[in-house]
Amino acid sequence: MRGKGKIRIWPAYFDIRFSRGEGRRVPRDIAIRDPKLEDLEKVSQKMGLNPIIQPDKRYSRHPWKRSGVVLVDKKGSKSEVISKIAKALRG
Repeated sequence: MRGKGKIRIWPAYFDIRFSRGEGRRVPRDIAIRDPKLEDLEKVSQKMGLNPIIQPDKRYSRHPWKRSGVVLVDKKGSKSEVISKIAKALRG
């Protein structure tokens, strides 16, 4: 169930252990080790992005791992939102 005006944010986007080809979407200097779905939810909530958690979803680049996904309001481009979340996770 994908909400209108929402974007999917996968924990793998922020995981320093993954290469860009494996799904990391942020530079290594703002990536973190083993980001948790709950942390993404908290940061997104603080940023006013109205997160919706889908814990049983699997990222297409890691189909063997049930990492879950967070749907957040689209406030800017997807890359801008991802970058803001990454900086807040580090913060």
